[in-house]
Amino acid sequence: MTLMLCPVFSWGATVGLLVDSKTDQALSFHQHLTPLIPLHSLTLYSVNQLSENPNVDRWLTIGPKALAELLAIPDYKQPILSLFVTSLAAKKLKARFPDRAFSVLDNTPTLKRQLSLIKVLTPHTKRVAVFYSAQAKSQLKELQTQADALNLQLLTTELSDPLNWKRDALKSLKDADLVLALNDSAIYNATNIRSILMRLYRAGRPLIGPDKGYVRAGAVASTYSGVQETLKAIAELLNSQEQWPELIANPYFKVSINSQVARSLNIVVEDAKKVGIAIEGVLP
Repeated sequence: MTLMLCPVFSWGATVGLLVDSKTDQALSFHQHLTPLIPLHSLTLYSVNQLSENPNVDRWLTIGPKALAELLAIPDYKQPILSLFVTSLAAKKLKARFPDRAFSVLDNTPTLKRQLSLIKVLTPHTKRVAVFYSAQAKSQLKELQTQADALNLQLLTTELSDPLNWKRDALKSLKDADLVLALNDSAIYNATNIRSILMRLYRAGRPLIGPDKGYVRAGAVASTYSGVQETLKAIAELLNSQEQWPELIANPYFKVSINSQVARSLNIVVEDAKKVGIAIEGVLP
């Protein structure tokens, strides 16, 4: 993996927070981050201020548009930590700017964390169904390794059409204790969400993940990293003297639980904070 060096500033660094436009949300983010990094000077910039050639030691960018604008200026060689950028958007930007380096703070729930959530929330679960599309097949190797460590059996099935399940997918659903949703937009998206949740609910199979949005819609639970967890991770990274890798999994998270759906599926509902603490105990 290519690492981007993060210079050490014992006296504090000048940090630029780059946004597409200075919305209320951007101003609030700047306001909440500032007291978390008292050794550093944090200034909020919009992309139209890049022409002023701001003098900063490190950049934080919010969203893919701001990141793209910064990458398009070859004179900027300072370390960049991009926030709230999907893996797909990051991949496209790396292809578009192959000679530019940047790091991504990834808020996607890790597979290890989601499997640990299953162990805590449903400790008697043995068989976990995982449906995947061609674009998410690369996640299976890591998932299998993590499942083996937690003594969970995976029933993996490719789902080419989430609205028209074939026999092998239906068998996996029947044989499994619950379903783990991957971060796979070809299956778990706004078009398919209602159909998938209804199918699983009729089969009496809980859905874990893929994110907080699905929990609101009817999944039982998921871990997630929100704004507060992002702020905490940024402060730690800025205060660290370690090198920043290209991809940084956010170590901070919370648990979201749909108590109504959990009770309807006979899952004992725990306090979300207690579940989060228990997950920390499961994670090696």
